[in-house]
Amino acid sequence: MDYVVTAAVEPPVQATRLDALQQEGVVSLLDRQLGQIEGVAGPEEESIDVLDYRIAVTSEGANVMLALDAPTLRAAEEAAKTVLNELIAESESLPEWTVARSEVRITEDEFNQSLAAAEDQTDEEPRSEAEAALEAAVEEALEGSEEVEQAESRSWKDELVDLSSRLRAFDLGAFTPGGLDRDEERSRMAAGALVHAVHVVTDELFYDELALTINDATVSEAVGLLVLEELPSCYQHRYDARFTRGLLLASAAVASALTESIWTPPRTVAETLALRLFIDEARMVLEAAELMSWEDSEAVFTALGPFADNEHESLYEIDFPLTTKSLEESEVSPLRIEEVEGELRTRGLAFDQWFQQRRDAATTEGIHPYLR
Repeated sequence: MDYVVTAAVEPPVQATRLDALQQEGVVSLLDRQLGQIEGVAGPEEESIDVLDYRIAVTSEGANVMLALDAPTLRAAEEAAKTVLNELIAESESLPEWTVARSEVRITEDEFNQSLAAAEDQTDEEPRSEAEAALEAAVEEALEGSEEVEQAESRSWKDELVDLSSRLRAFDLGAFTPGGLDRDEERSRMAAGALVHAVHVVTDELFYDELALTINDATVSEAVGLLVLEELPSCYQHRYDARFTRGLLLASAAVASALTESIWTPPRTVAETLALRLFIDEARMVLEAAELMSWEDSEAVFTALGPFADNEHESLYEIDFPLTTKSLEESEVSPLRIEEVEGELRTRGLAFDQWFQQRRDAATTEGIHPYLR
């Protein structure tokens, strides 16, 4: 049975109200840690799956909604408390935070079951007062859940609109086909989502870099990474800790370009891929907050002229590793691998060219020495 648990996570009483930057940090931290949790043991050691989650942060703290597949309501409640309490205990960044409130809401499945049971009753078997009360409670719980989701969506909208002012490389009209007059709020949400995405992706890259360093591994050998697996799979065997540090520097250059008064397009393949990570994350937050569908956000960002370069997209179309070290497990011949590598090199897309400045780059300055 699916349950939705809504919990309030609050800072220490003596703490001041969270400012905008602190709220961003709390969202990023909770999102990163909750994203790694797939399940938890219930009070009787039963397995409980974490299906989904939502996070909304205000100046007073965070509201977390967990969707759980649990055998009973009590098991769902205990599992949610366990997840959040352990998350807080293991985080050095949330000292003395507490789970102040936890409410388990009856789900739509139970509502449908109660309706079906009512329909099965005959006229000679009228519903009891208890059954009627149960149905009313279910309806109230579902309505409350919708109200929470709507409030969360409004909170995200306000936050993204507020963040939009930090994106200065181009005006908001660039996000709206046909001009800003058509939907200024929509454009502001898209711009703010892009700024928010910079925070999220940067944190995720730091996490992945640490994971690869500790395990002395590449992406093809690691599990539980947050963002590097979204890069072209054909080179996963090349994405190690040093590469990730380089990508962090490239992404920082793109982030700076987004906040400058004049837009500087990506100068390297790595910067182009970093920009794609930002855009994909922005689209995901817009969809998760139910502010814009994935299809609609594609149209918004496609309309943005500065992001029109899609030469790198062909890297995502290669569905086999470009290495001869694992030929025993591959049906691709060394000759084919060499041929594809040659084609990529001709176009400046081979892996060892990713941090080299493109010939058509608008500027020849500013490439970090670490990347040369």
